[in-house]
Parts: sequence; structure tokens; C-alpha cells
Amino acid sequence: MFRMTNSPASLLNWSLTPGITMPSVSLRHISKRFGPVVAIDDASVAVAQGQVHALLGENGAGKTSLMNVLAGVYHADEGEVSLDGQVVQIRSPSDAKRLGIGMVHQEHRLVTRFTAPQNVALGHREPRCLTLQRYFRRLAAWLSERYRLAIDPDSPIWTLPIGRRQRVELVKLLHHGATIIILDEPTANLAPTEVDTFFHAIRRLAAEGRTVVLITHKLDEVMRYADCVTVMRAGRVVSTFGAAETSRQELVRLMMGELAGGAVSAAPGSGGAERAVLEVTGLTLGDPHVADCLAGVDLSVKRGEAVAIAGVSGNGQTHLAEAITGHLAGYSGRITVDGHDVASLSARRVARLGVAYVPENRQEVGLVLGQSVAVNLALRRYDQPPFSRRGWVDHGAIRASAERLIREYRIQTPSPDTPVGHLSGGSQQRVIVARELDGQPKLIVADNFTRGLDPPSTLQFQQALFAHRDRGVAVVWITGEVGDALLCDRIAVMRRGRIVTVLGRAEADPERIGLLMSGDETNEELRVKG
Repeated sequence: MFRMTNSPASLLNWSLTPGITMPSVSLRHISKRFGPVVAIDDASVAVAQGQVHALLGENGAGKTSLMNVLAGVYHADEGEVSLDGQVVQIRSPSDAKRLGIGMVHQEHRLVTRFTAPQNVALGHREPRCLTLQRYFRRLAAWLSERYRLAIDPDSPIWTLPIGRRQRVELVKLLHHGATIIILDEPTANLAPTEVDTFFHAIRRLAAEGRTVVLITHKLDEVMRYADCVTVMRAGRVVSTFGAAETSRQELVRLMMGELAGGAVSAAPGSGGAERAVLEVTGLTLGDPHVADCLAGVDLSVKRGEAVAIAGVSGNGQTHLAEAITGHLAGYSGRITVDGHDVASLSARRVARLGVAYVPENRQEVGLVLGQSVAVNLALRRYDQPPFSRRGWVDHGAIRASAERLIREYRIQTPSPDTPVGHLSGGSQQRVIVARELDGQPKLIVADNFTRGLDPPSTLQFQQALFAHRDRGVAVVWITGEVGDALLCDRIAVMRRGRIVTVLGRAEADPERIGLLMSGDETNEELRVKG
């Protein structure tokens, strides 16, 4: 029951509470199938109490599916789960919650019209609104001091970027007393300077005795922050060992079965002498005192040029992408694509101008989860030849195109008819990228389009993006990864709805970009350097 008399420390700091123990976890011989798809194949893993245990593997390797069994989202076809040696039955997320197991999913599971405190209070007998707000402000202050987890108590969830939504999910788990915490790609939308702060909180949670499972594709995170690492491939556990006992090269070999090769070309594009495909002038939207606004954005991108919009998630980048692609109205300023003013155009009409869009939130914006892979791959052009002739949809053409894209982009699906919602997050991302990059776009707007992808998939998508640039396509790549930004011809750093500086690749260095993204440089330094 929710009581105002409970202090934040008494609710969350279980390691200092007499009689409360933190369990270890063991999953033995777990198997899970979805029709013909074998998601988990006789997988066993043990996670020690008080440790950060990384789960690593390619997209579709079974990592998230295995943890969904522990979290009660899936029920295993075979195998058993034990906590401190005692076999437990987890048939639902409610069962998992009662056992102290919580999962922060890559795709958030919050009530978007509610604020953070309202979401945290779900599952309790709700107190009066003012009581809840007062309590949550105390809780937020305590979390910020102890774990460096700053939380916005007033904004509805739908106004928050994905990274901040995940933070609310974590606070909700802690508030409900989770002692086993599963994190699915938690740093996908954090700036480099924020990652250390986030892992300070995670390491402290582990030091207090909680058990933490970290699902990640970022090898640096495994090497720097994890105690142990388990590698999965094709639904099976390949190996488990201490993180200090391995190397990046060994982890890649175990993930892939062989060392990954290749690299994205850093050769500059041809945009310098070309005309502008995209022109953004004075783009303004929302309250200038709020980070996730647009405050007079100017941007120009030429044919054959890739421009990175580098910034921490929630600083207006997604609004910029949505405005360019016709998914956002109500702004002031001017946007033209290939000379056409797009202010009054729908998203479909903007797409007809040759604008491809890979959104940040693939499930809410990019896909129709209940429809098949084939239908989702045809969404952009289902009413145009060759998919439609004289008003009739050609299902054969849609299927043939889907089969080609499934091969080219290595989409892991049993068939083109499989509902796209049944695929792994990485395979869903492949569907969107395949659909948007297919054909002959004039402008590609990619918003964190490698989020949650394994290294080989990331490399393939980067190569595809720059191959389009080399053919004369204008590219806008929104990213929170400094390494991604440095691949582009120009880097526009965005913070609090403004482009604070634009750098050519030759004059950019990782440390400076990271500082600009996080706001650690002073206004004077920005004036001198920018």
C-alpha cells in the first residue's frame, strides 16, 4: 500500500533493511518457440546476487526473449527458473513483480498520458493527486542525490524522449521493490557524458545487493561496467565468463562465429558543389525554456551530403525529424524539400517527394505490428506501381518485393506473412530500414536508426546509408553516438532545441562534440569555437 509515511529510503534501500535478502537467479534448459520460430533453444544461465551480468549477442540471438521468460512476459515451453535454489513459477509479469523481478524494456510500457509520479503509483491504491506529487518530489530528490537519476515530475510521458521514459521505468521498479532488475539496451539514447552517470546508479544498485542483468550490444559497456558476460547465438548460450577475462575481439567472435570485418567509408560526400535538397529556416515550436523544443533551427543539406544532428535524446531532434517528414504540424518557420514547401503537406505527400524516414520509435510510428512483414515493407508504396495497378493491389508483387528485401537486409522471419510484431526488435528495425532505403529517395531522415542493433547490423545499415549518399542522396542522421556523427560530412550539435554549432568533419573531435552535446562547454567557449 502507498503510504506517505514511508520515506524514499525505506521504500528503495532494501539492502539496509533487516531481513530482506537479494536473490541469485538461475535459468535452466529454457526453450521457447513461436510457431516455427525457435527463439530460445535449451538455454541455461546463472546470475549472481549483487552483480551486473551482461547478456550479449546478435539481434535475434534470444537475449530479450530469455529475459522475457524471467520477467513473466513469456512462459517457457521447457525448463525452470530458480531464485536462491528454489524453483519458482512465473506465469505473468504480476508473478515476477511479487518475486521482486522487474524489467525495463527497450520499448517503454508506461501510460503516456500520465506523468512520471502517476505511472510510478500504478499498482498502489492511488492517493490524492497533491499527496502523490509531494511524495514524488521527495522521491525524485532522494533518487537524484543517491543514484544521480533526475526525474521530471510534471510532464506527461508522451512529451519525454525514450531515454527519459526508460528512467521513469527504472524508478517505478525501484519503488515497487525490485531486487532483480533487467535492463534492455538502457543507454541507447544517452550521450557519452550521461553513460557514466547512468552506470554509477547501476553499479550502486548492484553494490547494495540487487541483481542486475544488462542486455546490450555495446561492447565497451560490457568491458567497463559488467562483472560477468553471457554470449548467446541462435537462441543458445555460447559461453559465460568474467568480463575481465575476455576481450572485444573474443566477444565478437563468439557472437558471430567469426570475426566481423569491414568498415564504413569515411570518404567525404559530393555535397560541397551541389544544390540544397533540404532547407530549414527559423523552425520554432514549443516553449523555448523546455529542452525538447525547436528554437529557431536553420539547416541546409545538399545532394550527396550526410549531415549528423548530434545531441542527447530529448533536445528537439525528433521534433525536427517529424517536421521535415510531415509528421508534425503547428511550427513556425519554413521547410523546403527539393524546392517544395512542405508546411501544408501530409506525411504521405512528403514521402511522395522522395523523403524516406526511419523514426526513433519504431513500434509507435514505423510499423503496423499486427500486419505481416510483407505489408509493412510495402507501406510506403502500396498504392503505386508495381504494388497497385488501376486501383487493384497486386499481392504477388508485394510478396516478391518482400522476399527480395528479406534476403538483402537479412530480416530474420519465418516468412513474409509473419506479423511484424512477432519479430525481435532488431528484425523490426531491419524491416523499417529496408522499406525506407529501397527505391530512389532524394532525402533520408534517419533518427537513431541503429538503436538496439548488434555490431554487424549496425555496420550493414551504415554502409547502406552512405552508399545512398554516394549516389547523390541527401542524408540527415540524428544520433546520440559521437562515433556515428564523425562519419558524416558535417556535424550539427543540437541542444535545448537549438543548433549550437556546425562543424566540418576535419575540425571535429570526439571530446569536443561530447562536451557540446552535454552542455559542459561555457557560452564563451561556444562563441569562440563555434
